[in-house]
Amino acid sequence: MKQLLVLFAVLGSLISQAQPDPVGNFNKHVIEKWTHDYIRVSQYRVKGSPFLLGESFNGDITMKTGVVTVDKKLLYDIYDQKVGMDLDKKFVAPDGEVSTFFIQLSENFGGEKLNFINAVNLPKVNLKGFLNVISDGSKFAFLRQYRIRLVADPAEMYSKDIKLFEQYYDYYIYNRSTAELNKIKLKDKDVLEALGNPSLSSKFDLHTALGVRQAVEAMNK
Repeated sequence: MKQLLVLFAVLGSLISQAQPDPVGNFNKHVIEKWTHDYIRVSQYRVKGSPFLLGESFNGDITMKTGVVTVDKKLLYDIYDQKVGMDLDKKFVAPDGEVSTFFIQLSENFGGEKLNFINAVNLPKVNLKGFLNVISDGSKFAFLRQYRIRLVADPAEMYSKDIKLFEQYYDYYIYNRSTAELNKIKLKDKDVLEALGNPSLSSKFDLHTALGVRQAVEAMNK
């Protein structure tokens, strides 16, 4: 009995420490509880927000010129891949090209600090927009791009002019020696090919972002 109680305590601790998926939870909120106005996109009325998790977060912006804007409320428009300041609930773009930025998620979204680079910073890469740096090293970088697609609203399936913003991720591994950016799915085949087919599948869970991060960090040693 005592061993069972210890086991339950450990499991309870692990569950309480596990971070929920902020994007998944936000999408669920948009579907079930969104009460704000629709946004016009082309011929559609769209439910949800083009901004990451629907709100602004504290952060810094570094421009290509080297000018840094510190500790401001930032809005990351993942539909158009732009970042700017939140001034009275309005998106204000900075003057010039953004090189890097970071945002600090609020505690209700997990409290994580997210660092982003402009994809143009990577040699020979044609991808547009910003990439969240999950892990970086001398050989490989593991990157994530926050994306949005317009999908049918489950609550309005028969309305042809109503859609909703669904936020999601694309994952990449950047090979610094070849300057190749490989889009991957979180599965063994894609990850191992992007890393040059090392023998890692028995050591890391390559079906999760955490497992891929561990594999990339191992390859950078």
